[in-house]
Amino acid sequence: MHIQARLPVALCAIHNFIHFFDPELASVDLSADKGDEQPAGILGEGPADAAERRRADQHRDAIAQEMWDDYQRERVHRGL
Repeated sequence: MHIQARLPVALCAIHNFIHFFDPELASVDLSADKGDEQPAGILGEGPADAAERRRADQHRDAIAQEMWDDYQRERVHRGL
């Protein structure tokens, strides 16, 4: 825990270092043409519509299922 407590500060320092020495790299677009309606990091206008909520729900459920499957594999691996 002693080292884990230092990670956020270290990550902030790395972030600031990158912004200071290479601002062009820091502004790289991470959306990378995933077919999304909006690039990542762009706030929408107004509340989410039904399609957007449905897509977010599916994404959340997929992440939860992946985490559960990983947990089950780890239990089998440990012989539990």
